[in-house]
Amino acid sequence: MNIIPIENEKLNIIRHADPRVQSYNIEMTELTGGNFWCPYTPGQIDGSEPFPAFTNAGEAMAALLKLMTPFPAIDLYNPRLRNLAAAFGPVIVRYSGGWATMTYYDFDGHTNGKVPQGFEAVMTRAQWQGALDFAKAVGAQILVSVANCPGVHENGTGPWQPDQAKLLWDYTASQGMTIDYAEFMNEPNLPADGHLVPGYGPREYARDHDIFAKWLAENHPETRLVGPCAADNPRNTSAGGAALNAYDTHDLMDGCTILPEIFSYHSYTGISERGAMFGCHHSFDMALDDAYLELTMEDLHYYRKVCDAYMPGADLWVTESAGASCGGNTWEPTFVEAFRYLNELARFNQEAKGVIFHNTLASSAYGLLENETFRPRPQYWAALLFSKLMGTIVYDTKEYLRQGIHLYAQSRKDREEGICWMFLNTSDEEVTLQIPSGECYLLSADHLRAQTVRLNGKTLALNGDELPELAGEYTLGGTCQIPAYTIFFFCSQSGCECPEA
Repeated sequence: MNIIPIENEKLNIIRHADPRVQSYNIEMTELTGGNFWCPYTPGQIDGSEPFPAFTNAGEAMAALLKLMTPFPAIDLYNPRLRNLAAAFGPVIVRYSGGWATMTYYDFDGHTNGKVPQGFEAVMTRAQWQGALDFAKAVGAQILVSVANCPGVHENGTGPWQPDQAKLLWDYTASQGMTIDYAEFMNEPNLPADGHLVPGYGPREYARDHDIFAKWLAENHPETRLVGPCAADNPRNTSAGGAALNAYDTHDLMDGCTILPEIFSYHSYTGISERGAMFGCHHSFDMALDDAYLELTMEDLHYYRKVCDAYMPGADLWVTESAGASCGGNTWEPTFVEAFRYLNELARFNQEAKGVIFHNTLASSAYGLLENETFRPRPQYWAALLFSKLMGTIVYDTKEYLRQGIHLYAQSRKDREEGICWMFLNTSDEEVTLQIPSGECYLLSADHLRAQTVRLNGKTLALNGDELPELAGEYTLGGTCQIPAYTIFFFCSQSGCECPEA
């Protein structure tokens, strides 16, 4: 393979990215405690133990219910969790998910934990206080979706009522905080999830979305409306494949008279082994294939057209994204997932302005952190480097993407003059770069399904609850050999006339 030059002087600016592009979800079921995906076994994660296969959809649906287990509420006061989350810098934390659609807010304790009729879960004042305190501690803005189950509808079947939403906003304001953004509901395309009023369709959604939007504008103009939280992309990957029976987003939005400011949708690369019977599952041997890495861009292009039909030029927010729905693939806790996640972030910045909410921060196989120990997974370390090094000015590298060659350039986050380059070597061959002077950061692992990673040859690990220093190695420049299956960040020291603002 030819030497690839790193040439700062020839770059053109594509756009300015949102500094919060790297945001994340904390599912409502994590706040309240509830059912979520069972952990994979160590053998399933490292590839030595196959995941049981299902032969028909009926068997798969029954099995899915058995693949979920009760989890306690997340401890949002945990020092390690807060330290690792705060290290990302500016983010938006999304408290939502399917559980949010059916959750009752009991802020005075009157239910004693008993779920009221028309709902399926209860969130206490202490649990929401924990969510507010967490966002404040890590410097995050807040995005929520609200309940839309029978319990918030007039007589159980009529129009949506704002009483529950009022409790959430009023209590948040009483604590001196703001709900910065709101989606009306999570994944309104999916009527078959069992949480909605029977017969609930596009007409009812448009009616209730307008009621919510009007209530929000009249009572909480500080909260920006986001939506529609679409989950109908043609690849049928969202919500564990349930998009097979989804309403079309156009049908949902056509009836709305009040439109959101920001367009939101969900995009998973595929469906995990748990829901493979629904289709769109990708095997491990495809995890670094160019076609696989580009799948979420197909969703972006699809939803860009939908967005422009109603909200031309609006920012795009991917309010749920990961390697696979249904809790993530078996390999998502391993090094190979870091390539997909970094490629998604960089490609998204090239294509659109907006935010990606990784699902999740610390739950199931796709969590950046383990859900019990909050130990960082490989993609957390990769994401942290991206967050600390890559600025908001996005450049055209003039290097077309091809198998093994994924080269991206953005401004330096540290405001120094120069460019931060990110090179993903997804091939089984060493690649040679010609680089100027600067600092090098090479992420590597013993193998693609490793659960520990090295930075410049040193294993990354916490010091108690504290992060280690993520220091680069200075080079005067010249040819640089990038080993197979590694991730390389390079902060050059010159050539950029547009330092980070």
